[in-house]
Amino acid sequence: MHLEIISAQKQHALAFAELILPAMEDLIYFYLGEENKTKALAFLQDQFLLEESLYSYAHSLVAFSESECVGALIAYDSDKHVKLQQKLQVYLQENQDFKDQLTPETEAGEFYLDALSVDPRFRGKKIGSELIEYAENLARERKHSHLGLLVDTENPKAKRLYERLDFKVVNNKNLGGHKYEHLQKKLF
Repeated sequence: MHLEIISAQKQHALAFAELILPAMEDLIYFYLGEENKTKALAFLQDQFLLEESLYSYAHSLVAFSESECVGALIAYDSDKHVKLQQKLQVYLQENQDFKDQLTPETEAGEFYLDALSVDPRFRGKKIGSELIEYAENLARERKHSHLGLLVDTENPKAKRLYERLDFKVVNNKNLGGHKYEHLQKKLF
């Protein structure tokens, strides 16, 4: 299977939202205050189209096989996280009546892999690994010493993938009442 990984473009909004929602649905439903897939997809598309958003096309990658979008990854410099998260907090307070405080997800100095998802029909074909490798190369180019990500404690399959790629658990996080492990991979 030939795979092409490219920087996401605005026209990828719907495919991106449909791919990324399963990887983030607990968190997105927490933001929205309800489990509503239609609203969640609309929220993700809106956020994707913004330049200054945690979930923006500006720091997302998409993987194509033939002409079909089969994978997506959001990745950015952890130094941007607090600013982007504050913008999300304001957006949620103004548009969703969100009362909670958002918990920072990243550690200083890491290139943060915010969300990764592969179309279920294409899992087991190393697409997730290739997206991570692509992000790892970006991180090296930008002189980051390590990658970071969160993995849901209820997703041991994903954790095994990350451990096979040399990620190690560094701490635990609680986001939206859900438990995650923070993993890092040293690059140099």
